[in-house]
Amino acid sequence: MIPMTSALPVVLGSANWLGVDIVSAVRNCDLVGLLCLIALALFSVFSWIIIGYKLLHVGQAQRQTDDFVETCMTAGGNLESAYKSAAGYPDSPLAQIMREAYLELQIENWYEGDTRVTLEHQLALARAGLERVIERATQSEIKHLEGYLIFLATTASVCPFIGLFGTVWGVQAAFQSLAIAGSADITALAPGISTALVTTVAGLIAAIPAVVSYNYLNNKIQHLITRMDSFGLELVNIVVKRIMQKSAR
Repeated sequence: MIPMTSALPVVLGSANWLGVDIVSAVRNCDLVGLLCLIALALFSVFSWIIIGYKLLHVGQAQRQTDDFVETCMTAGGNLESAYKSAAGYPDSPLAQIMREAYLELQIENWYEGDTRVTLEHQLALARAGLERVIERATQSEIKHLEGYLIFLATTASVCPFIGLFGTVWGVQAAFQSLAIAGSADITALAPGISTALVTTVAGLIAAIPAVVSYNYLNNKIQHLITRMDSFGLELVNIVVKRIMQKSAR
């Protein structure tokens, strides 16, 4: 029987984590396994940086959008007041659409009647011009919101394959070592089996957070896109009504 005093240092000195000696498993990996682990570690580190940045970015966009909409409702539909307040919400996509649309109104001066064209023609021109500007601003904001998400999608799709490559390579190395040893020697199997298992786990650890974060962020961005589309339509309708009201005076 092993004395308790002699067994305790062995247990405490091991690098076990949840019953697995991670340090020993990594040490037993061959060169290909180590390269796979390094690649997966880089993917994981960069994906976590992007996850943190995008969570802050999208969250700020949502908060500023809510505040901007509340400000616009308080202004009672006054476009000039909404335009002036939009400068205080640089991360709100709705505020940026408001700024672009208002500048279009000022440049083209759609509120001034043109005696050379009918009211219907003027309304059609104003609607087409505003829709074009709003569409351009919306696409720009969508591109800004979706920035760096492609890396999360790449991490989610590539990392499991890197882990699978390490798994296949490790199993192949284990069988070759077994054939060379000529017997079921666990020492000969250790590097290949360790490579197979560690790379599989590392691939999943890198991919799972990327998949969850990508789906979560994409859902939030789609919600903002829906709000941008609705805001653009409402803005065009407000401008058309103002032109009709001014021409009727």
